[in-house]
Order: sequence, then structure tokens, then C-alpha cells
Amino acid sequence: MVNSNTTKELLDKYYNRLHKKGDLGSLLSEGFLMTGTIAKESKGREAYINNNFFKCILGLKVKSMIIEDDSACAIVNYDLISPKGNKFSADIAEIWKAKGGKLVSIAIYFDTAYFQKSMS
Repeated sequence: MVNSNTTKELLDKYYNRLHKKGDLGSLLSEGFLMTGTIAKESKGREAYINNNFFKCILGLKVKSMIIEDDSACAIVNYDLISPKGNKFSADIAEIWKAKGGKLVSIAIYFDTAYFQKSMS
């Protein structure tokens, strides 16, 4: 079990680096898993880091976070830009697991219809 302070520190570093387009790799386990309302699950740190979603991020704000031991849920507002140049904002729920000082998984939930409409 990871204590809540360690999980919070990991997530604070993650969102800070994501906002600044910094290196996320050192925070993630090698077998990192992404699931949720996405097209397909992603397995492995490199697959996650190379996700096209990161190219769309203009900025972000963590609106709220609940942490208990090695689990956390964050509601994050992302400012995004589509490949066609459409700017929009979306709230995304991100459910995290941490273990051994690394983030091991994320389950992402968002309004897929709104996202698809905004990306076109």
C-alpha cells in the first residue's frame, strides 16, 4: 500500500509535467495500463506516453482530487485543440492507481460524443 501523501506527490508531479510538456516516463510503471471510455486500452509506459491525446493539450487545471492510500480520482479540465485547429475545453475524470512509488494505471472517463464533435 502506498500512503496518500506519496500518491498525491506523484499526481502533483504528473499534472505539473503534463502541463509543461515534461517527461512523464519516470513517474509511470513499465506495465502502465490505460482503460476507460477510450477507443482501446493501452498497455505499457511507452504506449501511454505516445498517445495522440497529449498533442492536443494546450493547458489543464485539476479541479478536484480525492486520494485514499494508493487510489485517486481527479477531475481535470483540459484546454484542447483538434488536429483541424478547433479549440475546446473538456472535463475528464481520471481514476489512478499507484504502487511502489510509480503510477500503475489510469481509467479515463469523459463525454465521448462531445469530444468527437469537438475534434472534427
